[in-house]
Amino acid sequence: MIKFITEKLKTNKVKFDNLKFLAGDASPRRYFLIDAREKKNILMYDEDYVNLNKFIYLSNNLKNLVTVPKIIQNLKDSGIIIIENFSFKYGEILNSQNQKKLYHVALDALIYMHKIDIDFKILNYSKELFIKESDLFFEWFFKNQNSHLEIHEIKQAFNYILEKHLDEVLNLPKVFIHRDYHVDNLFYLDQRKSHFQCGWIDYQDALMGPCVYDLVSLCQDARVDVKKKIEKEITEKYLNKFPSINKDLFKFSYTTIAIQRHLKVLGIFSRLAMRDNKINYMKFIPRVKNLLIENLQMKEFLPLYKIIKPLLERKI
Repeated sequence: MIKFITEKLKTNKVKFDNLKFLAGDASPRRYFLIDAREKKNILMYDEDYVNLNKFIYLSNNLKNLVTVPKIIQNLKDSGIIIIENFSFKYGEILNSQNQKKLYHVALDALIYMHKIDIDFKILNYSKELFIKESDLFFEWFFKNQNSHLEIHEIKQAFNYILEKHLDEVLNLPKVFIHRDYHVDNLFYLDQRKSHFQCGWIDYQDALMGPCVYDLVSLCQDARVDVKKKIEKEITEKYLNKFPSINKDLFKFSYTTIAIQRHLKVLGIFSRLAMRDNKINYMKFIPRVKNLLIENLQMKEFLPLYKIIKPLLERKI
């Protein structure tokens, strides 16, 4: 891959001293550290030109609202953009001593975005898309089992109730949703002020949708355990900033989206392991499954839990 990217850089007459692979993610996107004249930046390669264009579009529209990386060089025709290096990723610096501080900084960025009117074009998060995403659980988490008819029947019964719950969720204020607001996509920049201390990446799939979504992504993360005390503080602080939001609807919607998102993540991580041989994602499955069960066992959601329980009790 290094050789491939190097050739593309040479074709575009980009001078650099060194190129080092940093990371991939759940998509085909790849990140590299590129050194040029003692300056270390990030090279992002994405063969999906639609996603790359969305990233550029949103970067340009978000740059004065929250901290997103500056685009230093745009080589989108080659699937490459060179962006600012934020350095301190939440997932790399997070510990029990700083978790509260970092999570409140991440929340402040969301609060700012949720208080403003979005004046650029962005699609809505539809009920159909929510269901399509959670269906990934039924399609991939049990991919190698021979009970397709049973799983299909359970999915239908489950979705019948989930759709009604989502109708309620969609009554919440509609805001900008990052859509993957977790520790691997957030950075801490202590030299900046207020909510600009939280840097964002990987926001190209952003939509307009219910205000609880990114809060769930942040506080019920597949990758790290978030203290329940911190989760409670985050949701209470958010509600205090938006007193017009019905608290009962907020709590109901928060749990509904948690269930939907955990189903989606279980499906995506299973697909990554089986189809793309990215088996490192399987280590997150137990945490996500436990979070899913925890939310399903709340009183209002027990009917959903009873429907899906036979599947959750199986050994995968």
